[in-house]
Amino acid sequence: MKETRIYVYERPQLRDPVFIEGLPGIGLVGKLAAEHLIQELEAVKFAELYSPHFMHQVLIKKNSVVELMKNEFYYWKNPDENGRDLIIITGDQQVPPTDSPGHFEVVGKMLDFVSEFGVREIITMGGYQVPELQGEPKVLAAVTHEELVEYYKAKLEGCQVEVVWREDEGGAIVGAAGLLLGVGKLRSMFGISLLGESLGYIVDAKAAKSILSAATKILGIELDMSALDERAKETEEILKKVQEMQRAMLEQAMPPTPEEEDRGYL
Repeated sequence: MKETRIYVYERPQLRDPVFIEGLPGIGLVGKLAAEHLIQELEAVKFAELYSPHFMHQVLIKKNSVVELMKNEFYYWKNPDENGRDLIIITGDQQVPPTDSPGHFEVVGKMLDFVSEFGVREIITMGGYQVPELQGEPKVLAAVTHEELVEYYKAKLEGCQVEVVWREDEGGAIVGAAGLLLGVGKLRSMFGISLLGESLGYIVDAKAAKSILSAATKILGIELDMSALDERAKETEEILKKVQEMQRAMLEQAMPPTPEEEDRGYL
C-alpha cells in the first residue's frame, strides 16, 4: 500500500449531511463520543480508510483474527424530514504526530470522500488536556470563520455544559480535529471544534459526554447518555484512586517538620 485508500461498501443518498469526527486522542474523548453517537443512533458503516501512514502493526480481534489499523465511516439518516443526515468517522488511530505530510494526506482523502455526499459543515470532537479539573469538564470551542461564533452560540443556547470560546491566540488544535477544519476551510467548508477538558491519562467518559452534549445540541438531536454516564462513574472512581495515590506520594516526598523530627528523638 503506497497511499491512503478508502474502500466503499455502500453509497447512501444523504440529505445535506454534517461530517462528525471523533478519532483517538487525548483521553480517547473524541473516539468515545463518536462511538456512543454511532451506537445510540444505530448508524451504518459504509466505508473504511486504510493508510500506510498508520502504525506498522495489526490488531488482534475476536477469534484470533488480525486486522490492519483503520478508520471507519458511518452514516445516519435523520427521520425528521427537515433534519440533516450525518457522516461519522472514528477508528483505531490517527496518523502519528511526527508525520505531518501523512496527516495532510489522510485528512485530504477524508474530505475528498465526504465531499462526494455534499458535506459542507464539519464538527470535530476531541480532548483538551488540563493539569487539574474543577467541577464538570468544560467544552472549548473554535470555529472556521469569525461570523460563526454567534451562529453556534445560538445553536448552543440552553446547553447543559459550559462552552468556553477559545481566545488563546496562537494556541493550536493538533491532528484531525484541527486539520479537518483548516483544510476544509480552504475547500469552502465551515465548522466547529469541540474539545472537552481532560486530564488526558485516563479514558475520559465525562469529557466525552460533555462534548457530545454540545454536539447534539448543535445538531438538534436527542441522545440517551445513560451508557456514557455509567462509564463516567468509572472514570470518577479511577480519578479518586489516582488522586489518593498522588497525595500519598506527595506526603512521602515532603521533608519532616521540626516538630516531627523532635518526636523522632523521644
